[in-house]
Amino acid sequence: MHISKICFIATTLSISTFAVNAKLNLTDNISLSGFGSTSIVQSSNATPLYVNREITDNTCYDCDTTLGLQGDIRFNDNFNTSVQIVKRPQDSWSSPRLEWAYVGYSVSDFNLKVGRLRLPLFLSSEYYYVGQAYTSARPPQEVYNSTLGLTSYDGLSGTWDIEINDESYLAVTPYIGIESNGVVDIGDNQYAFNIEKTVGMHSELSGFDYRIMFNYAYFEYVVDVTTPQGTMQHPADNISIYTLGTEYSLDQWLLTAEVLIDTMHFNWYSSLAYNIDKFTPYVTYAESHHSQKNNSLLIGLRYDLTTTVSLNTEWKYTNAKGGSHGELIRSPADGDTDAQLYTIMLNFIF
Repeated sequence: MHISKICFIATTLSISTFAVNAKLNLTDNISLSGFGSTSIVQSSNATPLYVNREITDNTCYDCDTTLGLQGDIRFNDNFNTSVQIVKRPQDSWSSPRLEWAYVGYSVSDFNLKVGRLRLPLFLSSEYYYVGQAYTSARPPQEVYNSTLGLTSYDGLSGTWDIEINDESYLAVTPYIGIESNGVVDIGDNQYAFNIEKTVGMHSELSGFDYRIMFNYAYFEYVVDVTTPQGTMQHPADNISIYTLGTEYSLDQWLLTAEVLIDTMHFNWYSSLAYNIDKFTPYVTYAESHHSQKNNSLLIGLRYDLTTTVSLNTEWKYTNAKGGSHGELIRSPADGDTDAQLYTIMLNFIF
């Protein structure tokens, strides 16, 4: 048995036990929580699949490995602070990322946050790395992976909560970010982003059985690309990203759909899930257009072992179109641009 397989089994057993039995002593004003994911995953294609995960036809035991810790302190009725540190799938254990760290001030129906904040592009942005919060093993990659792992910004946001009626609420959040940096590795190339400006507007209408989200974000940035041949700086550029998402539940059914539009993408997915006690089968269809051209079908089953631990088994077929390499990180040498992806994933929170 390979060492990586032994490590996976040991990790799976230990975190399952910990997540079920974890008891944290909290004060009235201080809380500590955590979350994580680990998986066995394999693609049918030798060319790596997904930026920041790079899954191939070799069985992988750490392509999805995630572990996060979050601390929250409420000083009084108005002031609070929150810090979240995450070892993302693309990070080594020795270099986790500070995902957010902010100070918040609330008064009446207004909330102000200053610091490192989560970029609110999607329905699931607030719990982006918390696999236990998803129905599927991962959020649909055609939409959520189109920003190359950009999930936070440094700046401030203000949220107004507006009561429409007894069952409906509208949250409106303008936000602005100062200069920040990010690095993405894609195969042998490294892309270093210097994001000079971030401006956006997020809104969400929610009720008893639905959510409707719209977000607009504008970025000004410069990117340096480092290849085995050297480093080249591209001219300053900008991009506007529009996202729209909806979630609707009816009895045991849950329908979710999101779309992302910018100059390089027109990507969308639709997902349908049905809950039967601890079991939730689901199916997702997705398409990508413009720079990435592909469609995919995902069929999966989630099993809730406890209220804090879940297990997903999934099969996905993704197929590139129109000369694109789709969700593969580069054009395959053998010309094979479709892939079947098999996943067993364990998610937990504490």
